[in-house]
Amino acid sequence: MENLDFIRKAFPKVGVLSIDIDGNDYWFLEKLLDIEPSVISIEYNPSFLDRSISVVYDPVFDRHKKHSTAWYHGASLAAMAKLCATKGYGLAAVSDGGVNAFFTKTGKLDPKTAWRPSELRAKWSGTTPQQQWEAVKNMPFVEI
Repeated sequence: MENLDFIRKAFPKVGVLSIDIDGNDYWFLEKLLDIEPSVISIEYNPSFLDRSISVVYDPVFDRHKKHSTAWYHGASLAAMAKLCATKGYGLAAVSDGGVNAFFTKTGKLDPKTAWRPSELRAKWSGTTPQQQWEAVKNMPFVEI
């Protein structure tokens, strides 16, 4: 995260900012929001349900090393929506698969009603989003 300033220098105007790094997504977005892209596409963690939380920043974050399920990563949709709202962005869409969120200056969706579970995660793990939350709920979080 310490080297993200190069993005501001290399791209003074950004159309689409897409972040999917399976870990520090919230913290990268927080650092890059001031470049004011037209559209923000960011992965959220559906296993965090409707809580407004993020994992704790770790410069060497590896979700497979943090928790045996690899479900401890990123931030919830509610947390991403709160962060984006600080710069005037609203939730515009959530992917059908329940993994990516899209924010624009005109987005008006409520993250609580727009949230979707990850169908793929549920399928390959044989678990519900609530069971996924139960598995990671004792990990360290930052409330947003």
